[in-house]
Amino acid sequence: MFSVVLAAAVAFLVTVLLGSKFIEFLQSRKFGQFVREEGPQTHLIKAGTPTMGGIVMLTGLLGALVVVARPNVATLTTLLLVAVVAGIGLYDDWQKISRKRPEGLSARYKFLLLTLAVVLADVLAVRYVGVTQAVLVPYFDRSLVLGPGVVGIALFSLFLLLVIAGTTNAVNLTDGLDGLAAGAAAIALLAYTAIAFLERQYDVAVICGAMVGAIVGFLWYNSHPADIFMGDTGSLAIGGVLAAAAVLTKTELLLPIVGGLFVLEALSVIVQVFIFKLTGRRVFKMAPIHHHFEFLGWDENKVVVRFWIAQAAFSSVGFFLYYIFLYNAVG
Repeated sequence: MFSVVLAAAVAFLVTVLLGSKFIEFLQSRKFGQFVREEGPQTHLIKAGTPTMGGIVMLTGLLGALVVVARPNVATLTTLLLVAVVAGIGLYDDWQKISRKRPEGLSARYKFLLLTLAVVLADVLAVRYVGVTQAVLVPYFDRSLVLGPGVVGIALFSLFLLLVIAGTTNAVNLTDGLDGLAAGAAAIALLAYTAIAFLERQYDVAVICGAMVGAIVGFLWYNSHPADIFMGDTGSLAIGGVLAAAAVLTKTELLLPIVGGLFVLEALSVIVQVFIFKLTGRRVFKMAPIHHHFEFLGWDENKVVVRFWIAQAAFSSVGFFLYYIFLYNAVG
């Protein structure tokens, strides 16, 4: 437990101490955010706010792990996955800045790059970390084994693709209001810190705890009105840590509950697009759903805090279900 707390404290301090200098650097290079014109009018004043803040978060995470973590295969594999997905996000952010428009990489290229990251993670996780090609099913006290040999690897790779790509994109979609994605992610990762600790996956607990510390440190600058945005660099990295924690603790099927807010945000976009193509009508005033509540007249801070409360409820329920159905079954 001391290592987890120390990792969180170091990550927090590194992120807070480097944050202001990093913001000054981004401002001097004019690495600012471009805002969608069709969004809430109150967001137009955010144009030019420095982005790619995920870099300083990852610096805090890395600093904490250098001080606290053991250099084993599980830790290095997780860091490699996070580095790859963060690299995809960084390239996407750079595309937006260099092209001076809100659109970065196309969804096709993002998916292709994430697929390559998943294949890499699959090989490392199964061959070197010892992750089994089985999925623990809550409520039924059993494992769903995805088969041996090539078929099993292929099925598990597809499953990992769903977990990693789904989680990273869901966190990315949630990152639309000051502090929203960061606060919600800190809550979800706090739950996974506890899950990993109870399962004696101490290396995973240290990584999650360090990420919580880095996120809270980032919130010092990302709270409304934000001095910096995390960008895709940060949102994809956070999603990568969440997905890795779920896979390594064999709680993948609980992840949609522990990270329930991210699922709602992603579902709101899917429903909006599907219904609009089918009927020409919109279910929400704007998707993701946090913008819908803004158009209803909710103040940005009110949306953020209420969504944090909802995420805390989701994570609490997810942890409760883990404790009842999966505690001592993982492994």
